[in-house]
Amino acid sequence: MNILLIGGNGFIGKHLHHDLEKDYLVVSIDKTTGVNVNSKKDLDGVSINFDHVVFLAAEPNLAAVKANPVEATHTLTTGLINCLERYKHSHFLYFSSSMVYGEWNSHHAMMEYDPKAPKDLYGRLKLTGEALVQALHDRWTIVRPTAVYGEGDDPTRVLPLFIRTAREGGDIQVKGTDNCLDFTHVSDVVQAVRLIIDNKDQQKFNTNTYNISYGQSYSLDHIAENICNLVGSGTYSIVARDMDYPRRGALNIQKLKHELDYNPKVKVQDGLKELVRVL
Repeated sequence: MNILLIGGNGFIGKHLHHDLEKDYLVVSIDKTTGVNVNSKKDLDGVSINFDHVVFLAAEPNLAAVKANPVEATHTLTTGLINCLERYKHSHFLYFSSSMVYGEWNSHHAMMEYDPKAPKDLYGRLKLTGEALVQALHDRWTIVRPTAVYGEGDDPTRVLPLFIRTAREGGDIQVKGTDNCLDFTHVSDVVQAVRLIIDNKDQQKFNTNTYNISYGQSYSLDHIAENICNLVGSGTYSIVARDMDYPRRGALNIQKLKHELDYNPKVKVQDGLKELVRVL
């Protein structure tokens, strides 16, 4: 089986490539290595003969989109369309985001069919991408991960930032008392993609959407306290919530568990210990 990872040089892409190449022929392309999906000419040098195409190309989070909104918009519109047209005969796996849900109900783990009302450009672009995939391709799977972390993560993201601040003896700024995230170890994201790709009954799942997470949310003040204890230094304080970011919580992952036997393995407590060790 041949697999193409578009945006394969990013955090999740590198972990996917490392795992999948144990059993399959895997090709990664990325704008950082000279292939920009916004250019059809760049794609001309890449084969069209892949069983699965995994589209990871995008800015990694809202902060990155805000810093580079034009390029982010091009990638999730023009770039995505270029890939959907070029790989129309492959199974197309599109990485969306939990940010498509917008503000979450704090008493309800969000399910795939819950209303989507993104409040920021990042979430809106991801949701637009979902619509393009559904309209322009016949064999697709959409996945919505949330708060993915692990070795090799962007140092400006929440957990590496918290750990670095604690190590320096600083004060971790927790933005909001109701700020909760369902932290998902990157190895569990890899597990989910593996299950989708390895699924023998492809016809049954070829137009489906799945949440990917651990399935339990934790408040960021709880996470900050744990990090300070693990590092042995630092403090934390709660400040006003950043209103640019939607209120979030847990994802409901029963669909992925039921249909593909997904079993998230890394508890956030264990993942934090690992992250403190490798950073």
